[in-house]
Amino acid sequence: MEYGIVLPKHINPDELIKFAKAAEGLGFHSLWAADHIVLPIEETNLYPYTDDGRFTANAEDPQFDAFTLLSFIASQTSTINLGTSVAIIPYRNPIVQAKMFASLDVLTKGRVICGAGVGWWKEEFSALDAPFKDRGLATDEYIQIFKLLWDSDISEFHGETYDFSNIAFFPKPVQEPNGIPIWIGGHTKRAIKRTVKYGNAWHPTRLKPSQIENMLPYLAQQCEKYDRQVDDITLSLKRTLHFTDIGLDTNNKTRSQAALIDSTIEIIEDIKQCQNLGIKHLTFDFQTSDTNDCIRIMEHLMETDTKII
Repeated sequence: MEYGIVLPKHINPDELIKFAKAAEGLGFHSLWAADHIVLPIEETNLYPYTDDGRFTANAEDPQFDAFTLLSFIASQTSTINLGTSVAIIPYRNPIVQAKMFASLDVLTKGRVICGAGVGWWKEEFSALDAPFKDRGLATDEYIQIFKLLWDSDISEFHGETYDFSNIAFFPKPVQEPNGIPIWIGGHTKRAIKRTVKYGNAWHPTRLKPSQIENMLPYLAQQCEKYDRQVDDITLSLKRTLHFTDIGLDTNNKTRSQAALIDSTIEIIEDIKQCQNLGIKHLTFDFQTSDTNDCIRIMEHLMETDTKII
């Protein structure tokens, strides 16, 4: 199993460096940055991943720009992969966004993962003057633009949400063999279809293994429809992780659905279930922002992994 870790919401650069270097030293596959640019003050009841629709962060919680954060972390690491989980694709101009991913891939010598999602918070879209109503279509077209710019010497695109012709885009991403991998977030059938058409991995969040299992027949159906092999699609699941038996407290914030907060034995069984379903990658965020506590959880996770057969 490969494990990724979401970067904590620290504003102390030294703590972020300590966290990132610990994750890299322990052998984790990837570090991930979330993507919120502003948080509306009015509380929402539309967040898809809590029972009451409330978002898990407070409006005053610090939200670094994901690309700036990953660039900073890239400068302090050398081997660990770096991804957005997930970039809300309609928030940014597609050509500029493609340039940001490509530049980071070149400067990290091919360590970037483009985690891509459509977004859900209407008020954040409004504040950014981004297309909420057509966010699904915009996401599909922007991802096509990314792939076109990353691969073609001279590019043009004529879509419903964006149009351009006769432009050059350099430097290209350096990642081999197939360029920057695109991991599609989202828990819906539309997200699975988007994965099969444009992506390398399905990267849902806040789902139980059983919910992943229920979607596998649809994934297979879409792969057959679009001439993809199921084995070519990486399955990646992102959830909250906390071991209840290693002496660390959890915070009292709103908890997301399917949070993996349990004893080591139960967590081992959950990870085994994920393996049996063909999930190859697990990404976790934590119930604490204390760096030392986060490192203890990471250490225990890697110790636990050795017990999973």
